[in-house]
Amino acid sequence: MKSTLLVGALLTAMTATSAFAQAIKLADVAELSGGGATVGTNWKNGIDLAIEEINAKGGVLGRKLEVTHADSQSNPGVARAQVQKALDAEPYVLLGPGYSGSVKVTAPLAAEAGITQIMGGEAAELTQAGN
Repeated sequence: MKSTLLVGALLTAMTATSAFAQAIKLADVAELSGGGATVGTNWKNGIDLAIEEINAKGGVLGRKLEVTHADSQSNPGVARAQVQKALDAEPYVLLGPGYSGSVKVTAPLAAEAGITQIMGGEAAELTQAGN
């Protein structure tokens, strides 16, 4: 009986430890090609640098950050599809896109999914949206 309890306790501890150690998933949809490629590439490089530095210092509460990047091709329709695909993977946060036209069509998707979106759009209609 004692060995059964010990095995059960060890399995519980291992499960709790592995769940705690899981990476925090981030999704990035950026303008990596098309007219916004320079801005999008700088955005992506900044994200990668920040994650590298954070993970080198132990991550967030002991958990590493993990990001997946997707190219919006500087096209709002493509951005919308890429954001939906990213949201289907249930990230902790959505980064991007950067162009206002793409933000306009993707922000409602992130809001509906209940996922925080950090984006770069600055059009007046976006900044006055109250969110």
